Amino acid sequence: MPYAPRFSRTAVATAASLACAFAALPASAQQTVSDEGLNKVVVTAQKREQAALDVPASVTAVNTEQLARDGKVRLEDYAAQVPGMSLSSFRQGFTQVALRGITTGVAQSASTTAFYVDEAPIGSVNAYAAGSSVTPDIDPADLQRVEILKGPQGTLYGAGAMGGLLRYVTSAPDYRKLRGSVTLGGNAVKGGGNGKVGRASLNIPLGDDDMALRVSAFSRTDAGYIDQTNGRKDVNESKVEGGRIAFNWLINPDWKLSAFALTQRVKSLGNTLVDVDPDTQRPLYGELMQRRFADEISTAKLDVANLTINGQLGRFELVSSTTVQKVDASQGLDATPGYGAALGPLFGIPDLGVQYAQGTSTRRVSQELRLRTSAFEERLDVEGGLYYTREESENRIPGFRTFSTTTGANLPLPSIAKASIDTRYKEYSVFANATWALTPQLDLIAGIRHGKDDQDYIQDYSGLLVGPVPVLIDSGSSKNKTTYLASASYKPTPDDALYARVATGFRPGGPNAVPPTAATLAPLTFQPDTLTSYEVGYKSVMLGGRVSLEAALFSTEWKDIQIQTSAAGFNFFVNGGAATSRGAELAMSWFPAAGLSLRSAVGYTDASLTEPAPAAGGLDDDRLPFVPKLTGSLGANYRWAVAAGWNAYAGATLNYTGERRSDFSQRAARDVGSYTMFNLSGGIENGNWRLAFYGKNLTDSDGVTYLKSQSLSPAGSPFGAAVIAPRTIGADLTYRF
Repeated sequence: MPYAPRFSRTAVATAASLACAFAALPASAQQTVSDEGLNKVVVTAQKREQAALDVPASVTAVNTEQLARDGKVRLEDYAAQVPGMSLSSFRQGFTQVALRGITTGVAQSASTTAFYVDEAPIGSVNAYAAGSSVTPDIDPADLQRVEILKGPQGTLYGAGAMGGLLRYVTSAPDYRKLRGSVTLGGNAVKGGGNGKVGRASLNIPLGDDDMALRVSAFSRTDAGYIDQTNGRKDVNESKVEGGRIAFNWLINPDWKLSAFALTQRVKSLGNTLVDVDPDTQRPLYGELMQRRFADEISTAKLDVANLTINGQLGRFELVSSTTVQKVDASQGLDATPGYGAALGPLFGIPDLGVQYAQGTSTRRVSQELRLRTSAFEERLDVEGGLYYTREESENRIPGFRTFSTTTGANLPLPSIAKASIDTRYKEYSVFANATWALTPQLDLIAGIRHGKDDQDYIQDYSGLLVGPVPVLIDSGSSKNKTTYLASASYKPTPDDALYARVATGFRPGGPNAVPPTAATLAPLTFQPDTLTSYEVGYKSVMLGGRVSLEAALFSTEWKDIQIQTSAAGFNFFVNGGAATSRGAELAMSWFPAAGLSLRSAVGYTDASLTEPAPAAGGLDDDRLPFVPKLTGSLGANYRWAVAAGWNAYAGATLNYTGERRSDFSQRAARDVGSYTMFNLSGGIENGNWRLAFYGKNLTDSDGVTYLKSQSLSPAGSPFGAAVIAPRTIGADLTYRF
């Protein structure tokens, strides 16, 4: 969680960490070769339809139909295929996503990556609402693609888009044809349980080719593979369910209405942590084993609705996007290795067990209004707009349950702690972007965004670890921030583009959770942290559209980093330290023959502190946590005809995630090893039927995506290591009509 009541210097550091941690090609290659060439691919990451070759930034598009066909239904299944993307996760539904190394680890305040579903902003930018770990991980069942736009996107997407943007693009209703699909499938995990999936979608044209409705739903069980010493098996099994209803209406030739409502639920009975030795990282109780005395059930729920209107007002194109969302998350934690071990001797109870839960809830309303026009014979393209968002969040620890680890019976001890945080965040922004075609080959782009945020904060802490007097805090803050963008794009030929870009991004500051009597220990507010990114890139479509290439070099300067620290028994945020992230990315695809596609991607990211960050335990030159220096991916797909109306296909991917550092030097940092995943897929299909087979992690790699002490000391035993799923074999049968 981004914030927890702080009762002693070591008391909640581990508990807070436990409570919060949680097939890509160049965008121009996301289609088959056509007479028009690959440069005609359209992406929408910059809030308008553009040929990928014309986007002066690094964009990766992930083909979600291929993901679903290969059984890759979670971010961790394809993160390594996206150059510059990394993640840390220890349970389903709670994942921290970092782009180009912009992260301070699992205890960071708010997310540095923005998330959108079509025109709808998702999640929270509030530092106290677990926005950095409660991350939307949408099932690919009803998506058209996932777009990852790297580098700060502050002028387009506002606060939080420091490292970049992950945008889920849904499948639009079809005005012309009644069609649908049904999919049933299952899989088995080596040494674990069985998974299953059911998906259905239906597209219904309405009216006279001017209205359409699309309805979809899915239910998925992700097999567990973590066992407990008490005999419970596959405790990290997850149930994922969701659905979407979308309606499009062509009101007239100048006006269009698009609306959707989406829901997704994730429930897990346990996490993916294996108890390991702090120094050797070897399992303490056996492979894929953990020791627990209490349930660790978690849930994550996302409900979002959006209404978007596109229209023409004279020479102006208008876009109005209205979004309402609710995000709820809860986690149960067995805190026996931490609180039980620390408090047991004080109460004279050697077998003291402690369980607690944390819940967060965010309700958010957002409104964006944009106008776009062109002038000077369309050499100048100008866009301006207004943005408003309001979110109200709750963060709760309702209490700690104490019990005997021997008998399981509850123990009537005094209340250890209760905590509640209520926050309200409002943001108003005005923005403008302009593109000037200086010559037919050279475009100059500039953008600016100015925003103001107002925040209110109410805290109520009580219990044994707080002291005899409850701690009540009521505070607020108001900040202003401006971001800018400047870039140039040069196309020496219609199939080649070079660009240079400088852009800024930020996360909002806010009120601090410090009692008035202890104000000298910490600032009453913490400030926004900011970064500036410099990037040059090259994109090309060659050999008549059979080769696509995208390359980028970047350097990012991150200042006034928001860090969670403690004093006088309380957690709070400070600004401290600076970091630099530099790197290179390369993605290429090649279509050497009919039906055959080859692709590769590699990313190098060197992200480290350039100034000490004492509050985070960071020293100069410390690497930023869980950022691999090297990631890479190789892939191949082949499709061929086997009989009249029937085609077969086969594919393989090899994904590599490099070595990482678990934390900063003075927080018991450990080296986390690299890992490689090898996947195969294949199938046969005709116009109506498809039978797909897949194998994930066929080499049975035990890659680690999270590593942290589960005690109250950063170096205390045991450590918890989150391990990816072992070898998984599955099949899906789909009927389309």
